[in-house]
Amino acid sequence: MKNIPLFLIGTLMTSAALAQGGPPMVTDDPGTPGDGHWEINIGAIHAHARSGARELAAPDADINYGWGEHIQLKADIPWVTVGGDGMGTRSGLGDGDFGVKWRFVDEETAGYSLSTYPQYTRNLLGSSNRRGITSKGHSFFLPVELSADIGGGFSIAAELGRNFVSAEGAKNEWVGGFVLAHDCGEGVECMGEIHHTTSPGSHQTLLNFGLHWKLQESVTLLAAAGREFGTRSEEQLKSLVYVGLQFTR
Repeated sequence: MKNIPLFLIGTLMTSAALAQGGPPMVTDDPGTPGDGHWEINIGAIHAHARSGARELAAPDADINYGWGEHIQLKADIPWVTVGGDGMGTRSGLGDGDFGVKWRFVDEETAGYSLSTYPQYTRNLLGSSNRRGITSKGHSFFLPVELSADIGGGFSIAAELGRNFVSAEGAKNEWVGGFVLAHDCGEGVECMGEIHHTTSPGSHQTLLNFGLHWKLQESVTLLAAAGREFGTRSEEQLKSLVYVGLQFTR
C-alpha cells in the first residue's frame, strides 16, 4: 500500500498576536515569527489509516525563522515509525518539507492578512524509501493563505493551493482548508478545522479540532485530533492526532 501522506501529519506568532493556523492544524495562516525570531514546534503525530497501517512521526521538528517581518523560512524533518501494513515495524528519517512564506498584505493596514507559502517535500534518505518508510518522488505545494479577526473574539484562517506531485501512481491535488478560532479560557485558544483535498477520482475532508494553551511566555502546548471523510480507500485516515510544544524566542 502507499504510505499515509505525511503532508497531513506534518507546519505562529502573527503581528496581530492571533495564531489561527499552523501546528497543530493542517491549514496554515499568514503569520510569521518576526524579524530574527524563531518558532520551533516539537511534536508527536500519529496517523491511523483505514487499511490498519499506522505512522508515528516523533519527534517531528518543525523549525521556522523570521527573515524580516514578512518572510518565514521553514524546515520540517520528522523521525517516522511505520507498521500495521504486513511489513513489520520499522523506523527512519521521514520526508523533509522545506518552505518560504511571504506575507504581502498586513492586517494592520488592510483589515486582513495574505501570504503565499511555497513548500517542497521529498525523502531525504534512500534507505527510508527502500524500507517503505517514505514514498518515491517529491511534491511542490503552492498555496495562498488568508487570516482576519472577525470580531466577538473569533478569528479565521483559510488556505487554498495546488499540490504538484511527482511519484508513481500519484496525482496532482487541490488543497483547501478553513480554521475558526476563539479564546476559550485564559491563555487557551480553541480551533475547529475543515481541510479538503481533491484529485481525479478521489476526495477527502479532514475534520479537526485543536487548541493552543500558553504555558509560559515562550512555551505553548499544541494539541489536535481529527479524522477523514470522503472516498473510501486504504489511505483514508481513521484518526489523526497531534501533541507537541511550541517554543518561541
